[in-house]
Amino acid sequence: MKIALFGLGLVALAIIVIGALGSYLFSRRAAGMAARLQASVRPTDVSAQLPQTVRDFALRADASPGDLATSVAFTQTAEMQLKPGQNWQPVQAAQTVAIGAPGFLWQACQSLGPLPKFQVIDAYIGGTGLLRVRLLGLVRIVNATGPDIDRAEALRYLAELPWAPDAILGNPAIIWRMVDDTVAEAALDVAGQRAAVRFRFNAAGDIVEVHAPLRHTTDDQGAAVDLPWQGFFRDYRMIGPRRIPFEAEVGYIHPSGYRAYFQGCITDYSVAH
Repeated sequence: MKIALFGLGLVALAIIVIGALGSYLFSRRAAGMAARLQASVRPTDVSAQLPQTVRDFALRADASPGDLATSVAFTQTAEMQLKPGQNWQPVQAAQTVAIGAPGFLWQACQSLGPLPKFQVIDAYIGGTGLLRVRLLGLVRIVNATGPDIDRAEALRYLAELPWAPDAILGNPAIIWRMVDDTVAEAALDVAGQRAAVRFRFNAAGDIVEVHAPLRHTTDDQGAAVDLPWQGFFRDYRMIGPRRIPFEAEVGYIHPSGYRAYFQGCITDYSVAH
């Protein structure tokens, strides 16, 4: 009996060690990606070319055309629901966003004892999108790449511009136009395809909603689909050096209606020059 228990203990220890090593390597790769973003193209002041509603929004956030960041970073406390009926899963996340060129890295994890229950890398770097999810530091359960992912991650970069007002003023790759008095469109060219989102402004001039007509995802059975995508921004406040939305929510519009899959709050915010 003692020998059997000792053997089980060795197996458990080996799983923990291998899982910890896998988690460390996963995190190291993410750190390298973040460094690439921080060293990417420097911003160019495009504020004079922006629609006034868009420009005023970025200036009210305390971004300055004369002192643009090269990247911004923030942390989040969030919850995710990957399938209907499942419990919302709490995660801790950190994100780096490039300013002078489109790019971001989002890292999230949920711990389970000495190992991460799961780790996520969601990124758009150099025009390439990537979504990876690893379980217990050992098992890769998602490894999504390709043209559909490139466009999906470009849409995410655009949709999260309220959290990166410096990029509104300093990224010449973003094409802006006013659709009407309260709606602005931001677009990128992604390998010859157009990726665009539309932002709705409230009476105070804050962005409160974002919408994309189609974004790649999977349905409840795991099949690839394109669905309308919608997000909401709430509770603008100064967090570190920028006035940004404290809370956000995002979801897809399924045939049965809108269903959120992410809700989060910003817990810390910094800029790098």
